[in-house]
Amino acid sequence: MGNFQSHMVELDTETIVEGGVTFVQATVTNTRGTSQAVRLENRLEGPPWPPRRAGIETPEWDGDYWEGTVQPGERRGLGYASPAEPIDQPLTVVDVRRVTSADRRDTSAVLRDLDGWRPPRALLADRR
Repeated sequence: MGNFQSHMVELDTETIVEGGVTFVQATVTNTRGTSQAVRLENRLEGPPWPPRRAGIETPEWDGDYWEGTVQPGERRGLGYASPAEPIDQPLTVVDVRRVTSADRRDTSAVLRDLDGWRPPRALLADRR
């Protein structure tokens, strides 16, 4: 089990190995009074296998990196698997910064960006 503390966030990790796969469980705690954008890096000597929802990798993951927002005084859990051997500190904090208004997008802005999107025709084809 690993533990990281800074003046902004705490990172606790635990690894479990089953069937040759290392499972990493982590908790990020925001010790500040403001929202923090946190970026973590996988340190295992193998690729991370992030969780998937409906076959799609969760959006917080990009390669070896996880990035998410942790609200003031809150904690956020995350996990992933890897074919690599476990190590004491499988994740490391690479960046922590205060969330600014530029980081926040309102719902209407997100919907405007989706306005031109349409599903592929093949998806809508009648398969009787």
